[in-house]
Amino acid sequence: MWDLHTHSHWSDGELSPFELVQSAIQKGLSGIALTDHDTLSGIEELERAGKELDFPVYSGIEISCIQQDGRPLHLLGYEIPADGRQKVELFCRPIRLARNQAVLESTRALQRAGYPVSEERVQAMAGPNGDLCKQYIMQVLIDAELCTELYGTLYKTLFKKQADGTPGIAALSFLAASPEDAVECIVSAGGKAVLAHPGQYDNFSALPRLVDAGLGGIEAFHPKNDAQDTGKCLELAKKYGLFLTGGSDFHGKYGEGEQLGECGAAYVPFSKDVKKAGEV
Repeated sequence: MWDLHTHSHWSDGELSPFELVQSAIQKGLSGIALTDHDTLSGIEELERAGKELDFPVYSGIEISCIQQDGRPLHLLGYEIPADGRQKVELFCRPIRLARNQAVLESTRALQRAGYPVSEERVQAMAGPNGDLCKQYIMQVLIDAELCTELYGTLYKTLFKKQADGTPGIAALSFLAASPEDAVECIVSAGGKAVLAHPGQYDNFSALPRLVDAGLGGIEAFHPKNDAQDTGKCLELAKKYGLFLTGGSDFHGKYGEGEQLGECGAAYVPFSKDVKKAGEV
């Protein structure tokens, strides 16, 4: 089993890339891809860990995008060569900066509402990149014993749309990329572009435009894709000539309970050694 969708502490995951590789070995996986949000910063450590521990690894990224109708859409980029990585990093830099600012604005909103959070405490939880995420805010609230889980009732109250249609007081809103531009960036940098977990945000309608932009694959196997979503992925992959991928979207303690290796692929469809898409 190859887990082709994982996150490290270079974005919003718990583990370092080295620890992630160690965990994958303990799980008996065949290999992993690291797909941190909007950054390739952890890839060098991943590749060192793979070489040192004699374990197959693939470079990747997950770019935050937004459809014209306002729905989020995530794009995975795989096997971006070293000479193309700076281009992708520069493309993603405004997204990262905007997210960091949005998290700080959410923190300040919670402070004004009387919650025991501060910018300093949230920033102290950041990984090597200094990037921030809403999970850090929730961890501060857990440490303050206001709740016991990241994605429970308090999270929904603070970050999600309420019954009357108004957003939570800490709801995040930040700049994200055009999906078509993100595909073009990945492909022009030498990588393979894949539509991530389309069932999570119902992104299937975007597929024709993404294929026209150069999309190569679709993530059919993911914890947020139900059986119907997976079936639709298989049909669309055949229709548009896309390869299939799968992964757990593992984040460690900052995730929603997903386990490393929970979803994946039997082999790596974007590998130069593979002639056709694999199945789980």
